[in-house]
Amino acid sequence: MEASNPEHQFVLQVQRLLRDGPLQNAEEGAICAAALSRQRLWEEALQLLVKNEFLKETAGLNAGINACRAGFQWELALHLAAEASATWDAVTYSMLLAACSRGSSWELALEFLRNAAHVGFARLSHVSSAAASACGRASAWAAALALAARDRDEAVLAAAIDACRRAQQWEAALALFGTLKSSGHRSAAGAGAAVSALAHGSRWEEALHLFESEFQLQEAMNPGIRGFAAALQACAAGGHWQIALSFLEEIERRQLPPDKRCFDIALSAYRKAREKVSRPSL
Repeated sequence: MEASNPEHQFVLQVQRLLRDGPLQNAEEGAICAAALSRQRLWEEALQLLVKNEFLKETAGLNAGINACRAGFQWELALHLAAEASATWDAVTYSMLLAACSRGSSWELALEFLRNAAHVGFARLSHVSSAAASACGRASAWAAALALAARDRDEAVLAAAIDACRRAQQWEAALALFGTLKSSGHRSAAGAGAAVSALAHGSRWEEALHLFESEFQLQEAMNPGIRGFAAALQACAAGGHWQIALSFLEEIERRQLPPDKRCFDIALSAYRKAREKVSRPSL
């Protein structure tokens, strides 16, 4: 590795910091590990935590799980937590639930949630919504619905709507979105997931109407790139390439980061429109 490599230079800076004196506690180790993880140097971060025996403390364990997350090593994250003697806090549970989500291990996610309930963390929004997300990624949308029925938190409802979207259960997604709105919450993530669920359910007209009412009227929410992607999916389902083009222009106007997926969906809308035109009438 050349000395001019920015990644190498960053490692040298951390090593220089460590040479100045031993790290005093797990909190200092967690800071260094987090800095390494941000540079995708997750193995170096783990080595630092293991060498100094910081995984025995909560701050160190959380930093280790975060390092695994940076390296997409979800199974290793679960292994670290299982073997660690450190006490788990709310951050630990939420990160482990995210690991379950990536690994589509929804049964394990629900087990973690039950454990979190015993120590008073299950009602925290980021913990319960992470469990619902794990269920959604594993297509266990009924389990996500059960979580949403028990906890009407905005983030949990939005995660359950997304779970229904993934399972192509647009009616359940729309019903949950109605619950979300009736509770007085406004969630861009929930609205975007509902739009996407309708689009995947071949209800593109309703999807576009919902997108307009939630994101394009006065004082509407910012859809973000995921919301626009959902609207573009509706355009693709209906073959409305002109509307798709207007959405791409709106993305540029809002100076949102470019997303290849959005252009691919818009292109599929154009192709479907061409197929309709070239298809011979019977």
